[in-house]
Amino acid sequence: MIHPMQKDIYKSDYDYEIPDELIARYPLKNRIDSKLLSCNKSFNIHDFSSLPSLLKKDDLVVFNETKVFKARLILHKESGSTAEIFVNKIISKYEAECLTKGLNLKKKVQILKTSTFPIKINIYDKRNNSVLIKFNQEIKNLCENVGKVPIPPYLNREEEEIDKTRYQTVFAKESKNASAAAPTASLHFDDNLYEKIKSDLNTCVIDLSVGLGTFKPLPDEPINNSSKLHEENFYISKNTAEIINNHIKNKKRVVAIGTTTLRALESAWDSDSQIILPGNQSTDIFIKEGFKFNVVSALVTNFHLPQSSLLMLVSAFAGKELIFSAYKYAIEKKLRFFSYGDAMIIER
Repeated sequence: MIHPMQKDIYKSDYDYEIPDELIARYPLKNRIDSKLLSCNKSFNIHDFSSLPSLLKKDDLVVFNETKVFKARLILHKESGSTAEIFVNKIISKYEAECLTKGLNLKKKVQILKTSTFPIKINIYDKRNNSVLIKFNQEIKNLCENVGKVPIPPYLNREEEEIDKTRYQTVFAKESKNASAAAPTASLHFDDNLYEKIKSDLNTCVIDLSVGLGTFKPLPDEPINNSSKLHEENFYISKNTAEIINNHIKNKKRVVAIGTTTLRALESAWDSDSQIILPGNQSTDIFIKEGFKFNVVSALVTNFHLPQSSLLMLVSAFAGKELIFSAYKYAIEKKLRFFSYGDAMIIER
């Protein structure tokens, strides 16, 4: 189904009020303790562990196996004051696209200090709201040794010990260690549930490196068909592409676990050949009203921030009226919202 887009839309069209106490600032004791709202002919609340019973035996379930790296660097300037570098995207072993706080960007070469050793940075270019920085040591090693878990800014707290494991999926691959934010719908899976899904249903994986743009507020200006979002890199193996293409050819459902998975799959669709293309790719598509979905039939996703691009995405997928009714129901039933919150399953 295509949900037609108006001439222009505004982020204010996607606003709602969320009671502060429903914002999940910490994860529950167990991953599968989360709730799952199904939105078919009526709204029903399930334990997240019931997900397999809500899927069809011939569904293909697709996961994003990316891993979150410790992207926040809290450093000290020579003056003694604090500066923060958020590594949004690693470009090479020593270079990254970063967001900064407390740095003098006019000073191109700077010496900053961690708690134990100094680092040298070279700010050599600007890119929209970010800067390109060259470090004097390997960025991944630096982040692993002194970085902090990049929990969402709306949690209004610093990283704690629990975030080191819980803001990471149980199936994240070390070789895919390039995300600055978690694919949060996947945080609900513990090892047993993940293995049950793999045992009972058809599954495959993709890798999309999630950027901080997922939390970036939308501009106030009108949003139209030419509007783009932040760019994210993703990879789909030849084997995964073949599995998905065969499923689509046989008119079977593709179920995306999370909006990151959906974004990768819909971006990889080639309208000329009518197949998913494999390989290393990138996307800046803005999925909103009027978008034609070609791959994904059902989506497991968390509840998203007001006025966000992700709220627009799920509204385009299932219909804005249904999504806002579901959110109203979720608030009435006191479900937990955002990254550490509960989830929903929607269809188109």
